Amino acid sequence: MKINSYYQKSVAVFGLVLPLLVFCLLIGAALYYVSSINKKFQIKQRKYNKSQVEERAITALEKRAAENSSHLQNWQEILDKETRGTFVEHWKTAEKKFSGQEFSRAPHNWVNYSAGLGKGVAQSASQVEMNFTGTFRAMQLALMEVESKLPQLQLDSLSIAPHSSKRKLNFTTQFTVWTKN
Repeated sequence: MKINSYYQKSVAVFGLVLPLLVFCLLIGAALYYVSSINKKFQIKQRKYNKSQVEERAITALEKRAAENSSHLQNWQEILDKETRGTFVEHWKTAEKKFSGQEFSRAPHNWVNYSAGLGKGVAQSASQVEMNFTGTFRAMQLALMEVESKLPQLQLDSLSIAPHSSKRKLNFTTQFTVWTKN
């Protein structure tokens, strides 16, 4: 039995080509869908891994903050009790450790804002200009003593000029003093 060529083309198109075309389209759509799901999974996996790394870093920072809580508490206590008057008292105490020949303090000048680092930070700060006359060693020791007692003190500038006596120097300093909000 011989099939008419007219019907042969229709059977080949609808029976073989069209189902293969539909099958290929379905496979292509399935591959595209699987590929897009895989890309989304990889993106989410990277975000998850990044969040895990950040979470570990946050945990480490929280641990360090807990370890340093006594220092932070000490800092807060100093900020609570220190005033402009106690700042000057610390300098007077440092000055008493030296003879007038080694170290002497001139009057100071307070500014109610900071032109140094304090102007770019939200923490309240004042600036004070203090002038001294003395030896280089005495100035180093006095600065070390006062800065170790006042962690909220920051030296913004230090200028050194020769004194009329050859054994001394004139020091002009500007400090930022961080204060409680």
